[in-house]
Amino acid sequence: MTSNRRVLSAIALLATLGGVAACGPEDPSADGLTGGAGSSAAPSATASKTSDSGEAGSSDPTDDVDGDGKGGDCGKAPVLPAGLLKLKVQLMRDSGGFEASEAKPHCTPNDWIYGADEGDPTKHYVLPKNVKAFLATGPGQTKQVDHEQLALHIDRCHAQEIGAPTDDYPKVEAPFGCYKNVYEVTLNAKGEVDTMKEIWSV
Repeated sequence: MTSNRRVLSAIALLATLGGVAACGPEDPSADGLTGGAGSSAAPSATASKTSDSGEAGSSDPTDDVDGDGKGGDCGKAPVLPAGLLKLKVQLMRDSGGFEASEAKPHCTPNDWIYGADEGDPTKHYVLPKNVKAFLATGPGQTKQVDHEQLALHIDRCHAQEIGAPTDDYPKVEAPFGCYKNVYEVTLNAKGEVDTMKEIWSV
């Protein structure tokens, strides 16, 4: 009888050990992997986005920065570093200065795009001869130009934007193009333009 009891005890122990191995790392239903018993599975991407952007069940777009009711998928609007401006040139007075509005981020299918409307308030900016200027030649690509080239480029792109006769304003030639006359600008201690870099956009 004692022998039979020992055999039964050994069988029970083996069964118990077999059950522990089945919940090891290779078992897809193990705790902490794909939501097995007792696991605290990470929330899905959809759930995370809902909690970040607004209350669940709300049909209102949460990053509708344009106020057009369409919203977008851009996330939070970018914040510019201190001392950096983004300006939309509205009028080139002459080679010595221009009128520009603050360019604000707008959520579009192509991510955040900076721009301003024609009626937005403008401010005069002095464009000195020693300005460090860069024109866009493609996505993330620029070419340094001098003061005269910059002033001419701004003037021609503005003329193209308002539909001025091409006889009076020759078309901008490659590798350059017109991208709505939006620039990244820094000012010097006098408040004049120190650097001016064209922003490429589609």
